[in-house]
Amino acid sequence: MKKNQQKTKFQYKAFIWLSPAILLLLIFSYYPPVRTLMFAFTDANGAGIGKFIFLDNFIELFSSSVFYRSLFNVIIFIAVGMFVGNAATIFLAELLYNLKSRFASALYRFLFIIPVLVPAVVIILIWQYIVFAGGDSGIANRIMSFFGGDNQNWYFDPKLAPVSIILTAFPWVAGTSFLIYLAGLQNISSGVIEASKLDGANLVQRIISIDIPLLKGQIKYFVVMGIIGGLQNINLQVLVTGSGPGTSNSTNVPAFMLFEQAFTYDRYGYASAIGIVIFLMTLTFTIINMKKLKGND
Repeated sequence: MKKNQQKTKFQYKAFIWLSPAILLLLIFSYYPPVRTLMFAFTDANGAGIGKFIFLDNFIELFSSSVFYRSLFNVIIFIAVGMFVGNAATIFLAELLYNLKSRFASALYRFLFIIPVLVPAVVIILIWQYIVFAGGDSGIANRIMSFFGGDNQNWYFDPKLAPVSIILTAFPWVAGTSFLIYLAGLQNISSGVIEASKLDGANLVQRIISIDIPLLKGQIKYFVVMGIIGGLQNINLQVLVTGSGPGTSNSTNVPAFMLFEQAFTYDRYGYASAIGIVIFLMTLTFTIINMKKLKGND
């Protein structure tokens, strides 16, 4: 009986210690989405909840050609970004994994992790003002001129702006994902590697048949996070391109539509409806991805 009383008392104290964290979580993590859901059914403009208009915001959103263009853009950005980014990161992790020199391996790990310390905004501004700068000052235009091509207005040409966004931050290797993939490769049993060599598998066959299947957990994680991050990422749009040159909407994405409607046009209700749709899209893609990868397991 005494033990049960002590256990109950310990749990009671634990609840007291957890209460401030739970309270802050409810205020700053759960209340805003609930408030957004309330706004989505009103004509709120920042001066209060506004008048209840039921599904008008959602009807307007799904009747908007701009929304469908932004949806197409973000799907392309996410698909290309995830495929190229993960492929490039796995490729470099494989190169480092097969590097025999310990000194060189440690040096390259250090060099790949250093860019993590640089804020994403700084990287974007470097690409805007140094790599993709207009005229003869940009590195990309100098390369074009060297091969006889014309100077391009990369971020502000309706046809080139989406390509410029995809190319930004080349070679798309993030330090943390690189180290996670490398750790996954190093965790593969040496016995499995030796068995593949005895079976006559070359390096490419080993990567396809052994390494990539055993990295499925890491790949699953980065695919899910890539979808979530891709649907929410608007750094380049806010800092450089906006919705795209003129009225092309060539770089517009749903998250930038939300930002623009809320802070440019003061339509908080409509922006909240966009936020709800982005949330449902993220949730749907994540569930489908998890189920598909779990089925493959």
